[in-house]
Amino acid sequence: MPDATAQRIRYGRIIAVLFGALCLGLGVVELSGGITVGALHVPSRWSPAVVTFPFALRAESWFFIGYGGLLFVPWRRIRSAKAWSALFTLLCVASVIFAFAMICEVMAKNYVAQNAHVKAKIPVFQAVLLFLGLGQIPLELFSRKPELLD
Repeated sequence: MPDATAQRIRYGRIIAVLFGALCLGLGVVELSGGITVGALHVPSRWSPAVVTFPFALRAESWFFIGYGGLLFVPWRRIRSAKAWSALFTLLCVASVIFAFAMICEVMAKNYVAQNAHVKAKIPVFQAVLLFLGLGQIPLELFSRKPELLD
C-alpha cells in the first residue's frame, strides 16, 4: 500500500507542475493581451472593453505568474525544515489568495453579464482552477509527510 500512496503523490506532483504551467500561461497571455501564433489565436480572458480597473487585472496576472512559479518548487528536495515550513506557509497563503481571486473573477463576470442583460456562463473553468489551487496544500503536505495519511 505505501507504494500505491507514493505513486499517487507522484501523479499529484505531475498535476501540480502542469497546473503551475497553466497559471504561468494564463498570466502571460493576460499581460500580453492575447497571443497569436500563425492561425492560432489565444485571446485574453477579459475583454479590454469591460475592464474598468486594469491595475487589478495586471496584479492578478503577475500573481498568477508568481503562484505558477511557486508550484515549480521541488518540495521533496528541500532539506531544511525551517525553509520548507516558510515556503509551505507561503504556498498556503498563495493558494487561499488564488481561490479568492477565482471567486472574485466569477462574481465580476456575473456582474458584467448582468449589466449586459445576458445570462452568465457556468464558471466551470474557475471552479476547476479553484479546486486545483486549494488541492496544492494537502498535496505538498502529504508529499513531505506521507505518514500523516495513515
